[in-house]
This record gives sequence, C-alpha cells and structure tokens, in this order.
Amino acid sequence: MKGKPVIPPLYLTATYQFDKSDDLIDVVQNRSGYIYSRWDNPSVMEVEETLAELEGYDRSLGFGSGMAAITTAIMANIQAGSRIVAMQELYGGTFEFLNDVLPKLDVQTVFINCRHTEEILKEIDKGLSILYLETPTNPLLRVVDVKPLAEAAHRNGAIVLLDSTFASPINQHPVDLGVDLVLHSGTKYLGGHHDVTTGFVCCNHPHFDNIWTYRKILGGVMDPMSAFLTLRGLRTLDLRIQRQNENAMKVAEFLETQDKIKAVHYPGLASHPDHDIARRQMTGFGGMLSFEIDADFNRTKRFMDRLLKIKLATSLGGVTSLANQPITNTHAALSPENRAKAGVSESLVRLSVGIEKTEWLIRDLQQALETV
Repeated sequence: MKGKPVIPPLYLTATYQFDKSDDLIDVVQNRSGYIYSRWDNPSVMEVEETLAELEGYDRSLGFGSGMAAITTAIMANIQAGSRIVAMQELYGGTFEFLNDVLPKLDVQTVFINCRHTEEILKEIDKGLSILYLETPTNPLLRVVDVKPLAEAAHRNGAIVLLDSTFASPINQHPVDLGVDLVLHSGTKYLGGHHDVTTGFVCCNHPHFDNIWTYRKILGGVMDPMSAFLTLRGLRTLDLRIQRQNENAMKVAEFLETQDKIKAVHYPGLASHPDHDIARRQMTGFGGMLSFEIDADFNRTKRFMDRLLKIKLATSLGGVTSLANQPITNTHAALSPENRAKAGVSESLVRLSVGIEKTEWLIRDLQQALETV
C-alpha cells in the first residue's frame, strides 16, 4: 500500500496470533511483541509514548482510570511496614485508598497539611517509602513547593509520586522538580472531551518494569478505544489548555469583584496564598478554580441548580465547563472532620472552566448569583 495513515489505526484486539511457537515464547520471555492486550496493545503504547514525550520521561503506562494508575503505582512501591507521607489535601479517592485500604496491609500514611512545609520535612526525616503529593490541589488549588520536598525524600531513600492532573503537562513539568512518578487522570485534561476514562503513570526506566508487572497482575490496563480517543485529545491539549488558562483567569477576576463571593481560590490571582510558588513552578495557572459563596448549603445548592451554560457534573478538564459542590460528590466519602481538615465547606463550589466564550460563562455565573 502506497501512503500511510495520518492517524494511527485502532487495534481492537484482545489477543494476537503467531505462526511459530518460538515466536510466542520469545514475546512471553522478552516482551518483544504483543500476546495479550492486558499486557500491551499497539494503540495503548502509541498514547503512552506520546504522553511520555510530553512529560519528558522515558516511559508512561496507561490504565483504565486515574485511580487505577494511582493505586497500582503505590502498590508497586510498598510492602508490609512501609510508611507514606502525604498531604492532607488529596483527591477523595486517593485519601480513601491511603487512609482506609492500606492500613489493612500494614502500611501507614501520615497526612500533613500542605501549608505546613516544616512539618512535612520533619515527617520525611523520620523515614518513608513514598512521598505522595498533589499540586495544584483538589479543590482549593493550593500549590505545593515540590522541589525541596522531593530533595528531602530522596535523601531519605524514598520515591516521590505527584498527581499532576490539575496542571496537565502543559502548565507544569514535574520531571524538572525531582518527581519520580507523575500521575494523571487522563479522563480530565488529557482526553479533554468528557468521553473517556483513563489514567497514566509517567516514569523513567528504573521504575517502569515494576509498575508494568503490577499493572499486568492487577489488571487495570487501558482499553484500546480509550487509548485512541485520548491520543486524539493529546493532539489538541496545548490549544485547549491555553484557552482554559485565559478563561479561568477572567472568570476568577470577575468572581473576586462579587459581593456574594467570600473567597476565590485560583493560583493566578495575586490574592492566592501560593501565587508566588505558582509563578515560579508553573507555566500557566490552569482551568480549575473554586470559590466560597456567602451562603449556607441550601442556598449554594440553589445557585448550582440555576446554572445554564455551566453543567452540574462531576469530573473536570474538558471543553465544556462543569461545576459541583465537592461536599456532595468528590469529597462526599470523607468524614465531616476530614472534610474540615481539607477545607471543604458546604458553600464551596468547584468550577472546571472549558473553552466556551468567556462572556457566556461570566453571564451564567452572574444570573445564578442573583438567586443567592
């Protein structure tokens, strides 16, 4: 056939045939080809290689969801008696895994407020297997100064895991900050169109084989169609992120002027407590923000119900703007005490800004605020 496809073909196959037994044996022993799509698949490997290049790591591995990536990466690097130091302000599912599941395996996690850098450093010096970070955080958009924490963890023989979902590879480069494993929920910015559920771990060669083996055993591999769609999303990632950065800044600046808003959490604002860190550590401030309405739970819920252009939905990072109350979904599984520690109030609204016209989004927020 003359000519090659511009778009890599989609390999919707679960298994692969061989002409000779020796060829099959070679693939099993040396991973020199494909045998079963729980191990590897050409479509999955295509998107893995593309993301690894974007992030600046040797390799990446695709998973069926962000949580599959997170849990597999952690499981591949712990054993009974391991100790993890983590931030208090984590995605709800990650917190549940560390707080509720790992203690059953005799793995301890110490949670420290991300504002208390000195306390985190003290806990690191007590010894650890993993330092687990997330920046910007969900849902208050705190920005953690990663480099000094990573250096301290490495001095103590630990590896550093960072959930960089909110930033995307466009706005943040964890490889330059000393991070060993970068985690993404590809469902969000990488896919970008609210139509896939995927996850990734980006790493260099020393960590790749171990995580690959755990992925094969635990079975959380990405399916080929999701890989194909995520690769489509990566092609427009830079364009989308630039527009979302611009939209989110304008929306945050608008919200700061509103009497019915008590606080706006966006690292691009000079009023944000981590603005200086964000300017130094990030190349863009992202499409995520959150804000506190001067209202109780029911009046905040009324505001949510009046949004028109902005959809009431969980998830984030796509072309369509989405809003939710973290207390009702993303952080609903946390106890009231742990929600309070994470700063999640009943009047907090999380907003994922899409690529719509900015004036549409501001007008929608304005009319919904009139009901509060």
